[in-house]
Amino acid sequence: MRIDLDEHYCIVFNQWGNPVLVKHGKKFELDKHGDPIGKKFFFQTFGQAIKSYIKQSAGKSDVNSFEKLATFIDNKLKDVELKINQGVENK
Repeated sequence: MRIDLDEHYCIVFNQWGNPVLVKHGKKFELDKHGDPIGKKFFFQTFGQAIKSYIKQSAGKSDVNSFEKLATFIDNKLKDVELKINQGVENK
C-alpha cells in the first residue's frame, strides 16, 4: 500500500508492516526488488512517519509566525487524513 502525501513524499509499508516515509523524485519508481527508489526514513508507527513528514515540509516553507505554523500544520494534517481515507476506500 502506498499513500502519496505530495509530489515528493509518500508512505509505504515494509515487509514487516512498518511505515517508511520515502522522499522520491518527480516520478515514483521501484527498483528491481519492488522497493521505492529514494531516501527512506523508517518508523515504528504511522504517527511518527506523519510527524516527520510535517516537520520536513515545514522546514521548506516560508512560515514566520506561530499562527502561520499552526495553520500550516493543520492544513497538512487535513491533507494527510484525506489522502489516507481515499487510499483506504480504494482498497
